[in-house]
Amino acid sequence: MKIRLIPPLLSPVLLPVLVLLFVLLSGISSAAHAQTKPVPLFLQENLDIHGRQLPIDKDLEKILIYFERESGLRLDWRMLPWNRAQMMGRNGEGIVFGLSKSPERIKYFQFSQPVVSEKIWAITYGEPRQDFRTLEDLRGKTVSIGRGFSHGMDFEKARNVVFTVQEDSASSGARFKKLMNKRSDLMLWPVRQLSTSAQVEDYLNNKLIPGFNDPELKGKRFYVSRKPVFYDTVHFAVAQGQYQEELARLNEVIRRGTESGELPKLMAKFY
Repeated sequence: MKIRLIPPLLSPVLLPVLVLLFVLLSGISSAAHAQTKPVPLFLQENLDIHGRQLPIDKDLEKILIYFERESGLRLDWRMLPWNRAQMMGRNGEGIVFGLSKSPERIKYFQFSQPVVSEKIWAITYGEPRQDFRTLEDLRGKTVSIGRGFSHGMDFEKARNVVFTVQEDSASSGARFKKLMNKRSDLMLWPVRQLSTSAQVEDYLNNKLIPGFNDPELKGKRFYVSRKPVFYDTVHFAVAQGQYQEELARLNEVIRRGTESGELPKLMAKFY
């Protein structure tokens, strides 16, 4: 005896309807799954004085949560050496956050609207205090930057033409000690929100450097140029032709957040 789940008279009508319903439901399920699939987001790692990776900055975490909430994207945060993060981004393996433009990068990356603007200051150590106000003041100097860093198009044009660049460790403390030991003439340091030399100098000497808990840096004082030597912008970046929907969503969040003032307010807490 055979059991029929569909009455014979109705089966020619019901079968196509059921098949169509199954296809539609499968498509909806797949679309919903695609929308919630995490997108890798590559961030620059930061190391302590022993070379160990530090946890993500709490203020940066709030910024990323804001972008997730406002864009509807699920972002899989991954802290990596900066060169590796850029290489993986170029290969289309994810989105890079915190990238500035350079002539080389624009060949491979598509950039979002600027998330924030940065002032790039020259940091020095020792007496007599040196002052750098213009690009020409950097001529012939050895300039320390973070490994894999760029500080914008003007910086790239002058790099190894006006001055010599040394790329240093991801450990901020190690970079300050290298400057202190006269292994470079100055260090470039980006600051997003502080607007005057005095504010930046106070932040470095009374907050950032003491936070390293490094005996070699205790009581040492570093100086900041009276004016920024470069200006730069920071972006999300994707490989050309990749992550177009995600980039469009992020651009919309930047636009709305900038207009409302919410994004600049968040960025103001993240030096």
